[in-house]
Amino acid sequence: LVGPSPDFIPDEWVKSARLSLKKIKVEDLGYMNASELIGTIPETDDGEGRGLSDLHSIERKRLVKVIFDDVTGHVYLVGDSKKLEKKCFDLRNLLSHYYWRLSGKDVTFT
Repeated sequence: LVGPSPDFIPDEWVKSARLSLKKIKVEDLGYMNASELIGTIPETDDGEGRGLSDLHSIERKRLVKVIFDDVTGHVYLVGDSKKLEKKCFDLRNLLSHYYWRLSGKDVTFT
């Protein structure tokens, strides 16, 4: 890589990085038994358009990341605050669907 030495970073780069980081938000979806939850989500589509491949596809499309915290059991959404606010309904829906299944509650609508 060609660029400034690690000891010198131009001010405009620092300002740009700070502005970008201000837009990042971590949204705690709460305790969802994260380590077990990720195991209940099938690797591929479950026939309803829900699976880990779908979750990863939504993450890429929305430019957000779902974090499953095995230590606390919480699930987090990380990304641009506006995207989390307005564009992540499908991710929340997928996660809540499998959380309720894990909890033993049938959420199938007929």
